[in-house]
Amino acid sequence: MGLKDLFGGGKKKEELVEKAKEVVSQDGRLTPQTTAKLKAFAEENAADLADDKTKMRRDIYNSAVGMAKSRGKLSEGEAGELAKMQKFLELRDDQVEKTKWDLARLRTVTDIRQGRMPTVPQSNVALRGLPLDAGEIAHYSIHVEVQDRPSASGMLGVQVKWGAAYVANSARAHALPAEGVRDMGEGHLIITSKRLFLRSGGKNAAVAYTPEANLFLYGDGLRIERTVGNTILRFKSKSDGTAEIVGELLAALMR
Repeated sequence: MGLKDLFGGGKKKEELVEKAKEVVSQDGRLTPQTTAKLKAFAEENAADLADDKTKMRRDIYNSAVGMAKSRGKLSEGEAGELAKMQKFLELRDDQVEKTKWDLARLRTVTDIRQGRMPTVPQSNVALRGLPLDAGEIAHYSIHVEVQDRPSASGMLGVQVKWGAAYVANSARAHALPAEGVRDMGEGHLIITSKRLFLRSGGKNAAVAYTPEANLFLYGDGLRIERTVGNTILRFKSKSDGTAEIVGELLAALMR
């Protein structure tokens, strides 16, 4: 029985995408076999896919990406399989730009877990004039909205604990409190090998990694609990992959 016989003819577009998702999910993870099955499916349904132009092909590609994202990591092999899928689905980079950004973040998370830490290029504007200590390395830079808030109002987030691992995807269930904040402008949060640097309004502030540091992670940002009040750093990036990178980085550095 061929794929055409298996899935039948005269399918609606939504049904075609759902069947493609079934093909992707059969192996439980992305493998060369998964790619081969999906390619055969695409060839069997080439006319329907071509008729829809981009949307169905992008939905099918995104379903394959979702397999990797659900596992919270992306191996080199899986990245290679996704590149093959993008090619035979005839999707340009600009047609799946957000998805590829998410994949890049997921790859960074995977590298951190395996001990390969990212570094910020010295040419990055956020590092200009940053007073780093000898041997201190800037690992990550994030554009943030800076806010001040008296309390967390019960929305505590995920506490970043000294010497503790980050639980994958745990920050996604938490959102920063949005009411009662005082906007303080924008800035850059730089995660170094020794501390968190906040550069905003021409000023620098830093929090060293110590067991006493009160840091709380959310899907959309970071809360720094002060002796009085809280500094809210809301990520300008809307991808929850940013929180995953921050969580893994802090877990690797705070020990």
